Amino acid sequence: MGGGSIGGNELMTNFIELFNMVSDVARPAHAGKAPASSMEDKLADIGIDSLDGLIMTMYFCELYGIPEDDETKDWHPTSVQEVFDYLMRRKTQEPESVEAAREAIK
Repeated sequence: MGGGSIGGNELMTNFIELFNMVSDVARPAHAGKAPASSMEDKLADIGIDSLDGLIMTMYFCELYGIPEDDETKDWHPTSVQEVFDYLMRRKTQEPESVEAAREAIK
């Protein structure tokens, strides 16, 4: 996902793919999985509850080099876009690619 040459639409498509991958890892195996299809998707509408969101936050903090501080602990996003905006605002690093992120959270 790094590199300045990625256009806006490609960046959003890559982020949605990454979001769905992290979601799959964070959710219990028996949970119904409705993947995100757009940045406007509401987390509740795609079956992400507060515990799933907490686990996803831990993975995203690791992938994007975000400290687990009070701001992170008090963060409760409601949409895929809010997750993206938060990560872009607080990141200190970012995964080179979706594949690299997949390897990092196995």
